[in-house]
Amino acid sequence: MEFLKTCVLRRNACTAAYLWRSKIAQRPSVRKISTTSPKSTVMPAWVIDKYGKNEVLRFTQNMMIPIIHYPNEVIIKVHAASVNPIDVNMRSGYGATALNMKRDPLHIKTKGEEFPLTLGRDVSGVVMECGLDVKYFKPGDEVWAAVPPWKQGTFSEFVVVSGNEVSHKPKSLTHTQAASLPYVALTAWSAINKVGGLNDKNCTGKRISGKECIIAGPFSWPVVHVW
Repeated sequence: MEFLKTCVLRRNACTAAYLWRSKIAQRPSVRKISTTSPKSTVMPAWVIDKYGKNEVLRFTQNMMIPIIHYPNEVIIKVHAASVNPIDVNMRSGYGATALNMKRDPLHIKTKGEEFPLTLGRDVSGVVMECGLDVKYFKPGDEVWAAVPPWKQGTFSEFVVVSGNEVSHKPKSLTHTQAASLPYVALTAWSAINKVGGLNDKNCTGKRISGKECIIAGPFSWPVVHVW
């Protein structure tokens, strides 16, 4: 009888050990990561389906919410956006060929794939989600940004931007005030730096006068006079 009891106890112990090892083996060996998955949710946005005048603008409630594709991207909930001359020009088709080459350098997509196109370059809002490589922002941060013209724009509820295209919004500015500045400020800085040749080492005692604008490529650049 004692011999039978010993055999039963050993068998139960072996079964328990096997089940324990099976559960351990089934556990995933990779760490969980936070990323954006494709969703069927939609958002409101102002879009165009073709180039033209104001009548091509269309308000929709069914624009797909953008997702993070690259680890250096962030999703911003738009609190305010502004209209620039480039938005009017892009609505009419200005720069379409060059911008489509930037969007699709390998010419994989067919003509017209950029539609529906959301205009808008400036944004002020709140970070909703960050890619894995984003170190300087976190959800809830108030930020402002200038979105490049080859990306979907800011006349929507959400927009995706790269981490190097966004910075913390000055606390002294409202979202409405902040949304009026990024694109025009970067345009002025590019003119001062690239055209005027000024930087932090040679600008002491010099003054800048921007008297008019010219169009160069998909951007508008002020003419800079330095003295």
